[in-house]
Amino acid sequence: MIAPAVVLLTDFGWRDPWVAEVKGVLLSVWNDQPEHVVRPLIVDGGHDIPPGDVAVGTWFLGRLVPRFPPGSVFLAVVDPGVGTERPAVAVAAGESWCVGPGNGLLAQVATGRPALLTGDPAGGPVSNTFHGRDLFAPAAARLALGIPLDQLGREGRREDLGTAPPVAPGPSVRWIDRFGNAITDLSRDSEPGSRLAAGGVLGLAGHAIPGPFATYEAAPPDLPFWYWGSGGTLEVAVPGGNAAATLDLYPGLVLDVTTL
Repeated sequence: MIAPAVVLLTDFGWRDPWVAEVKGVLLSVWNDQPEHVVRPLIVDGGHDIPPGDVAVGTWFLGRLVPRFPPGSVFLAVVDPGVGTERPAVAVAAGESWCVGPGNGLLAQVATGRPALLTGDPAGGPVSNTFHGRDLFAPAAARLALGIPLDQLGREGRREDLGTAPPVAPGPSVRWIDRFGNAITDLSRDSEPGSRLAAGGVLGLAGHAIPGPFATYEAAPPDLPFWYWGSGGTLEVAVPGGNAAATLDLYPGLVLDVTTL
């Protein structure tokens, strides 16, 4: 059996010490445990979410949670309302756990009622502007050690998770990866996706984009194409190039699905 993982997902970026401070709290909690206790793993799920973009954070969580083994803990911090009246929560996500702000970030993956976090279980100080370090990290560290949810705080309501941010009406671009590929939320089993499954033209930003192609190499060189990506949804790329720059694509852009 492998050690449980704490998966960090934030908008902190890498230039500041914030990610390292959160990791330091996790390690400090585990360092205080008896030697026979298995130390969890720390996994970086991503720290380049656009600042304060809760909608993108929910998309990242939806990709990550199903990929990790039961018992994993997702410490998610995209929290433009830090220090306000929005709740701080920990909640089950299937057989895993999520910890973060009650601003809708965790709402789509949560499968139960949250525990409301009101302070560091060890009694440490809590900054008004760094709940990721002072509230969420201590709770996530303890969940990864097997401490029950109800020992972290009193039971809240589903409403305490907040409401997931709305996305564009109809299929849309959800993320642009570092290669410039546009990842959408259009799945094969949706009505527009089933129309495209046998081959079709995708209307995007005024361009007619052919597909599907099985690999980047199989597509026409230097021209945009669409394919079914690794997450099971439609993606747009340019072989050896950058689809987002070529087509002026951005998250939230709505797709126009047509067929041949």
